[in-house]
Amino acid sequence: MKYIRKAIIIVLVAVFVAAAAIGLSVIFAVRNVNVFAVAYDRGGSVSAEFASAVEKIEADLSSLRGRIMSGINEDTVAGLIDEGYAEFVSYEEVLPCTVNVTVRERVEVFAVSSEEGGYEILDGGLKRMAVKPFNVNNLDGSPNVLLENVPEDSYPLVAQIAELMNEKFSSVRAFAESISVVPSELSGRGDSLNIKLRCGLTMEIREYASSAAEKAEALFEAFGGMSDTLKLGGTMYCLASEDGAMRVVLPDGTYQ
Repeated sequence: MKYIRKAIIIVLVAVFVAAAAIGLSVIFAVRNVNVFAVAYDRGGSVSAEFASAVEKIEADLSSLRGRIMSGINEDTVAGLIDEGYAEFVSYEEVLPCTVNVTVRERVEVFAVSSEEGGYEILDGGLKRMAVKPFNVNNLDGSPNVLLENVPEDSYPLVAQIAELMNEKFSSVRAFAESISVVPSELSGRGDSLNIKLRCGLTMEIREYASSAAEKAEALFEAFGGMSDTLKLGGTMYCLASEDGAMRVVLPDGTYQ
């Protein structure tokens, strides 16, 4: 009888533990998945591409419902978001059963001609967003900044220069028409990074593999002090002198 009582106690304890585990799994299982979408500020309207991306994210994240909260983390959530016109921003758990996810609209900035036809569209960080038949920005219908002959290992550098343009001129797309890498015609000299402006002027960063951001900043500073007439065409360029100083040559041949 003593052994039977022990067996009954063990069985009852096991049943209690199992019941408690099931109860906790029910209490702490995901029931609510909230997706908060932060749209690009343009007077409250939302692009069709972003709206479609958010709908897909909501559908993909619905797979989290029923899963135990402790088995979900930021990497789990981020892995379910296929970034196109939306990017993952943050993930938050609200116990006992709610997951909050914030995504932000990605904005078209650059375009690269595709070998298969059409254009690869990139955001401001030069991360791929989509492939489109035409280089037409989805928000305003005007062209994105065209990248020509720019190797992918130079994308981080171009993104840094684009950020400088944003800070100085508010908008990369309103300022620049295209950015291209042009091989040097002189032996031993590195390639140039040319920025063709929408006003007609071209900025040339000579030997851009070295101190490109500093040269770009010097060009942008000099551009701000130029006459409107000089901005209509020609080329201004920047190179580093032997003492490391940045020298800017304006379209009329004068130094600044």
